Amino acid sequence: MKKVKCLLLVIVLVVASVSVYQPAYSKANYTVNKKALKKMAKKTYHSHANKYTNDYLGLNSYLEKMRKKGGGTLTIKKGTYKICNAICVPSNITIIFKSGVKFVKTSKTGIKGQKAASGMWQIVPKKKSMKKNSVKGYKGSKNVKFIAKGKVTFDMKKKYGMCIACAHNDGVEISGITFKGMNGDHYIEVNGSRNVNIHNNYFGAAVAKTKKKNYNKEAINVDTPDAKTHGIPLKWVKKDLTPCVNVTIQNNTFNGTTRGIGTHKYSQKGGKHVYHQNVIVIGNSFNNIYDNGVFVLNWQNAVIQNNSFNTIGKSSNLTYSSGSHGISGGGVQGITIKGNSFTNIKRNAIYFGVQKNVKAGSSYGKTKISITDAQYRTMVENKASKCGSEYNKKYKGYDFVIFKGNGERTEKNVVAARFGIRKIYCGDGTQIVWPVEPTTTQQPTRPTPTEPTPAESESYDPTVIN
Repeated sequence: MKKVKCLLLVIVLVVASVSVYQPAYSKANYTVNKKALKKMAKKTYHSHANKYTNDYLGLNSYLEKMRKKGGGTLTIKKGTYKICNAICVPSNITIIFKSGVKFVKTSKTGIKGQKAASGMWQIVPKKKSMKKNSVKGYKGSKNVKFIAKGKVTFDMKKKYGMCIACAHNDGVEISGITFKGMNGDHYIEVNGSRNVNIHNNYFGAAVAKTKKKNYNKEAINVDTPDAKTHGIPLKWVKKDLTPCVNVTIQNNTFNGTTRGIGTHKYSQKGGKHVYHQNVIVIGNSFNNIYDNGVFVLNWQNAVIQNNSFNTIGKSSNLTYSSGSHGISGGGVQGITIKGNSFTNIKRNAIYFGVQKNVKAGSSYGKTKISITDAQYRTMVENKASKCGSEYNKKYKGYDFVIFKGNGERTEKNVVAARFGIRKIYCGDGTQIVWPVEPTTTQQPTRPTPTEPTPAESESYDPTVIN
């Protein structure tokens, strides 16, 4: 009996010790304003804290405290925050921006010998940001959220640099922010990351005089960390060719940017193409875009659905065949495009053809295109109004023109169609037909809408592409 009582006492003591045990890390929540950041900056950085640096130093100090405690929520109150250097965000951090918050990019540090950085936010722990190749794969900061509550603005003030650098991350959400002042770089770069959700943001106009020079700079760039292509020039990012996976870009507005969403350099590893997987672009609005609304390059199993493309490429005088379309690119490996509307596009709505890196990354072989018959049939389920034609007049009138296989602009590769008409032209003579739908009763037959095939008498005019 005594042994049983002793055993019960031991069990009770063990349970009690477990119940009162506190983990080494317990998440911390802070609410800050400019006054709090100034105080924290002076406390942590002493002589480096001044009117130019207080905001970014204070934020980095709070975020570092939160990192040590396992993360938490940082609420930033109304005010104008001047940022001359990068704010570094570690794992398990939610940043809530209250209505009236403005983040403004500045170029002065007030410290002799210290230059301002070109960017504003980097999703990486501060200590790792200072070490070369410190982050690889999807092992960077995880579970990070930027959530705007009301009117929140990130203004680059027409200075060169990216607003948010997201590299080697796993689990990032960016929501409700107005981005302004684009000048020669991306608002957001998603590089070698997975499980990213960018939604309900507004991306404002790029500087007009730099659009032609930087025509391929997307507001949201989906990229690969690659030394050959100069993908993301940040020293902490290991250039290990990690692709992006599960990136959702939804319900955003793009107005006056050079491009909306896309990839402008592709990568290869061991002679094989590296593909970004499951990029979903849905419910967005693209307006007054200089080059292309969406530029697809080495995307696998992508979805582009229920977006509106309005006034695309009209101000551009670039002559390359991939430019001035609603959706363009190459290296496509399976894609679903449906439910989109295209209005006032300089060229035809959708174009895919061979792509080849120019200068950086030019040692990589050309891209290839693989789209199933079912996906071609689905592509007819879009709408177009007041759109132009593909670069070659031979394919005038088609809403989508795609050069399949090796992507070369040859007659045998072309696949083209008009939206809303169940007839697809294949230059190699093959047929893409719709499956017969079973019916229970005999219905009157209706004539199939017809369209002219490209005139055989017209000469083929291949173009040089970028």
